[in-house]
Amino acid sequence: MNDKLYRTIMADPPWDVQQKGRNSRGAERHYGLMTLEQIKAMPVADLVDPECSHCWLWVTNATLRHGYDVLEAWGFTPRSPLTWIKPRFTLGQYLRNATEHVILGTRGKAPVRFRAQPTWVFAPLQDHSHKPEEQYDIIERVSPGPYLELFARRPRQGWDAWGDQIASDIQIPGYPVPDSPMTRVQR
Repeated sequence: MNDKLYRTIMADPPWDVQQKGRNSRGAERHYGLMTLEQIKAMPVADLVDPECSHCWLWVTNATLRHGYDVLEAWGFTPRSPLTWIKPRFTLGQYLRNATEHVILGTRGKAPVRFRAQPTWVFAPLQDHSHKPEEQYDIIERVSPGPYLELFARRPRQGWDAWGDQIASDIQIPGYPVPDSPMTRVQR
């Protein structure tokens, strides 16, 4: 595994829950998906400081309930969701989605550094699955470093990254990043 232990992890897993859209509109068109059991089995607890750590887990409206189970499987206690309010609605099977959520979980004695963060952020949409850049400022204000982003797509100064669309800073032996259409084309 890795020698470095992180105090804060952010993860945006490639959920397979309700992501196989009609007419090739689902997330499977953009990257390889993982089952709930595959996500829960990731050895995230081995990457964090067991005495003091935070995990920010991105979930869709369809995976909100599953996100709490994943955090618990990874050894975190779910604390609070932060809701991203989008300026316009996107796809949705029953209602048109205008929100996504990132759930904060903690492990050990993990106080927050900033106690006035509201449970929402209004931020623009970008390309598919691109979370708001504001997330980093919020997380850095609330949670201590060092920082690791799982399923990263872009580098961020001051953060280590692991993902199939970026040069990863760490390896998780026996748990390669999921294969994506992007990496298949580059091979």
